[in-house]
Amino acid sequence: MTDFGTFVGEARAPFHTGPGDQYVYIAAMAEASQRLGNRGKDPRAVAKEQLAFVHQRFVPPRRFGEARRLLHEHRTAVLSGPPGSGRHTAAQMLLYEPAAGPGIHEVDPEDGEDGRATLDRRAVVDGDRLLLDLSDCGATGLLGELSDFRSVLEERDARLVVVLPPHLRDLLTAELHRLMVHVDRPRTDQVLMRYLRRAHLTPPPAALAVPDLDGFLADAPMRDVARLAEGIRRARDAAPAGSFGEWWPGPLAQLREDDPEGAQWVDTLTDGRQRALALTVAMLQGATPDTVHAAVTALLEEAGHPEDERPRLDRTDLNTELSKLGCPTGPDGRVRYAKPRRARTVLAHFWSYFPGLRPEFHAWVARCVRDLRLDREERDRFIEHFAEQALRTGHPEELRSLARKWTDRGGHGLMPDAAKVLAAGVSHDVHGRAVRQQILADARQHGDQSRAYRLALTVVCAQVMAVNHPDQALVRLHHLAREEDGDRRPALDSLLGLATSERRLCALLLSRLATSGLGPTGFRWPGDTRVFLALAEAVARQPALCTGPAATERLTECLAAVFAHRPHEEWAPHVGTWLTAAAAARTPAHRDALLATLAAAAAPYPAAAGRTYVLSQQWVRASGSDRAQRREVAERYRRRLDTAQGIGRPPTEPEPPDTDAAPEAPR
Repeated sequence: MTDFGTFVGEARAPFHTGPGDQYVYIAAMAEASQRLGNRGKDPRAVAKEQLAFVHQRFVPPRRFGEARRLLHEHRTAVLSGPPGSGRHTAAQMLLYEPAAGPGIHEVDPEDGEDGRATLDRRAVVDGDRLLLDLSDCGATGLLGELSDFRSVLEERDARLVVVLPPHLRDLLTAELHRLMVHVDRPRTDQVLMRYLRRAHLTPPPAALAVPDLDGFLADAPMRDVARLAEGIRRARDAAPAGSFGEWWPGPLAQLREDDPEGAQWVDTLTDGRQRALALTVAMLQGATPDTVHAAVTALLEEAGHPEDERPRLDRTDLNTELSKLGCPTGPDGRVRYAKPRRARTVLAHFWSYFPGLRPEFHAWVARCVRDLRLDREERDRFIEHFAEQALRTGHPEELRSLARKWTDRGGHGLMPDAAKVLAAGVSHDVHGRAVRQQILADARQHGDQSRAYRLALTVVCAQVMAVNHPDQALVRLHHLAREEDGDRRPALDSLLGLATSERRLCALLLSRLATSGLGPTGFRWPGDTRVFLALAEAVARQPALCTGPAATERLTECLAAVFAHRPHEEWAPHVGTWLTAAAAARTPAHRDALLATLAAAAAPYPAAAGRTYVLSQQWVRASGSDRAQRREVAERYRRRLDTAQGIGRPPTEPEPPDTDAAPEAPR
């Protein structure tokens, strides 16, 4: 389409693309969304809030000004620095413009249909601010594509910042080497102080110079400095009458996982039941004694521990066992370790030093979430602890395995739990890419996956991945939507909600449909016809989503493929929707662009051209109050169709017909 001017439109809820009862899906998705912490917030709005949060606390590293100059003069800057130096955040802040519309576009080079890493020039839209992080992917082949990829920047008035690990610097071309800046860590005491001041904490500089704190700040990654500041804020909120010197030691110890006394204590546990009870309490801090008892019994069974054959009244009661472990039942009737850091120490010890029992721990977690009557907080805590340890020990695949176990029976009751465990890995600093690639592989192949599992993938992509990786989320939702059947199509709803949230994302979906999706006989995947027709209706309602010749060409190409290769019963209802959108267009330019696109797509196919013309006349007669307006739109469409077929002149301002009789159909 041509440029439509200004139009404000945003999807705030899922589209209903089928007539069926969606209660089961919506209820399960609503619970999962709440447990993931979004509570219905637009993921793209969450991303903007996160960038604003970081901007307020950002301390520029040395040579940041030079990088800004290079970006301004050459539209490209390459940032190199060691892990933990804040290089990714520095790249975000180079591109950050609070007043700009869409946010920063993080380029994902690994989502080609063939699975190969590639940079897609077609995904760049006007005014784009692009961030390409090559830190944790196979980047060697991509470096050769950068020069060609950069050629589109000036054409689209776009900017690009590349994050490059130091070991790849020598592989840069001479052209890109001139655009490289090595960024060093900013002063971490200044970063911590900036975070604290935003939390209304103003300790004197001398308070940060104590040996323990100073030693931590000497080599801590920037993300850990931010976590320390957040921990200090929480400690202040929990004990506002205290002092800064009382607030920082606890959060610092948690970050360091520094509890030598606790590690020695775990070593003293020589009885299997004691060890099982210690691990259970660590996983279920704050649970009731009944829950702890049921969970420890399940753990002992999964581990194959022999049963205690003594009569029950001869055994030590649970309260005594818990007290001996230093985790008595509190006044609220809940079980916790008396020493707050002890739970983390126990978890780390068992996952690190009992590697042979990890399969049993995995089965135990699956069983407890499935069978025990855990409340929502207990379930979330249990899942979070498992995910944290699985990721810490380098086993992100266990998250997927657990999600499959909870959903393979077909019911939706455990779908929110499956979404919770997958979400824990999606944004992980180290293993996030691996988890996202696992999700991509699952989305691509339907296989023996249950609907509940694919619904969990849908929720995670739409609610979590879409925040910081919207392109990747869109690709995965597209694969999921292709395979949906029946009236209830949550993946398609989520895909449309994401694609219509930004013009760039709409262009990306159109590009996928028009390039990899089209073949000689129409769409390669049958489900893409449904996806496209739903997207086309959204574009008709919000024409600003599809501006510029490239997007118009793709839209027309896809629409023409539908007219050429699909039965008219499949697309006929959408023609009326398109005409209604043209009648309701805010400007004549919007209206004429919609009609021109419809005509250009139908004109090469006489049967489709004739059918759309007949449908336009039926659309006119189906109305009562606005028939005159509809008649004018239909006449404009007829003239556009004649022009597209080469049998008429471009329309100027035609007079609408003055009767209800249908004009002669175009040849």
